[in-house]
This record gives sequence, C-alpha cells and structure tokens, in this order.
Amino acid sequence: MRISKFILYFVSFLYLSSNANALEYVFFSPSTDCENEIIRLINQSQNKIDIAVYAINNDNIITALKQAYTRGVKIRILTDRLQASNKSSKVKELYALGFDIKINSQYKIEHNKFALFDNKYVSSGSYNWTNPATSANSENCIFFEDNQPIIQAYQKHFDQLWQLNNKAKSDEWFARHQTNHKEKI
Repeated sequence: MRISKFILYFVSFLYLSSNANALEYVFFSPSTDCENEIIRLINQSQNKIDIAVYAINNDNIITALKQAYTRGVKIRILTDRLQASNKSSKVKELYALGFDIKINSQYKIEHNKFALFDNKYVSSGSYNWTNPATSANSENCIFFEDNQPIIQAYQKHFDQLWQLNNKAKSDEWFARHQTNHKEKI
C-alpha cells in the first residue's frame, strides 16, 4: 500500500512539475474582465488565432480582430449559422473584409466559445463574444497559459470542427445572406 501511495504522489509531482509554468485564471461577467483579456490576447498574437464561437458582435473585440488581421495574423473563425444571421452579428462584416470564416453546417448549433492564440493561450467558458455578455449577462471565462495538454486538446478539437465544416457551404451561406459592408479595415 505504501508503494502505490508513493507512486501516486510521485506521478502527481511529475505532472505538476511538467506544468509548473502553466497558468489558469478565471473571470466572470457582467464586467469587462473577459472582454479585456480576450482583447489583450488578440493584441499580442503574432501568428494565428483560431476561434470557435456561438455569437460575435462585441465592438471592442471586433476592432482588435480587425487590427490583428491587418498585422497579418492568420485568423480562422467557426460560428453558428443562426447567430451569424442575427442582425447584430459582425460575422458578415468580417467575412466581407476577407476573414477566413466557416459557418457551422454539421451540428444543430455551434455552441462552443473558445479561442487559441499563437498556440500559447486558450480562452474558454460560457462567455459569448457579444456586448451583452460583457454588460448584462452572467457569464464566465477561463484562460490557460502555457498548458500544452490543454492547448493541444483544444487545437485538435478546433481542427476537427474546421475539417467537418465545408468551406464551399460557408461561402454559399454568405452569398445568400450577403449585405453591403463597405467598411474598411
């Protein structure tokens, strides 16, 4: 019994030691904490951002995404088709600017709310990337920094969702729901 207890402690120590630099932090809304942390991660991203989000219309997050896109950050967004057709959604605007966006065509709803930033950070939780999520809703967000097992699991899931959802179907969806977005980046 002592040996198995020792092995359990040793394995726990090894796991904790391997993630010694990993950080996790949590915020709740209504408040600007989730929004501000997402914007911070967008602003510091240099290579890529992968986003799976149910709804997106937060003005400040949209501005940060546009700035990252202008800097040359590769951004992929997977979102829900019903939410994307909502008049407050910014998805059509981002698509018109050239963002790589897929509309969910595989599941009843695309209800994920997570993002990966430069393979270094993950955000997740109930927080939709919307103005009401910041100002009125009871939401949560959790952030993982330098936690490779978590980051790899989210990246694998995002890549699977990205493969499942057809780019041609998404482009057809945008063609059917096209609006006139003349705004420049």
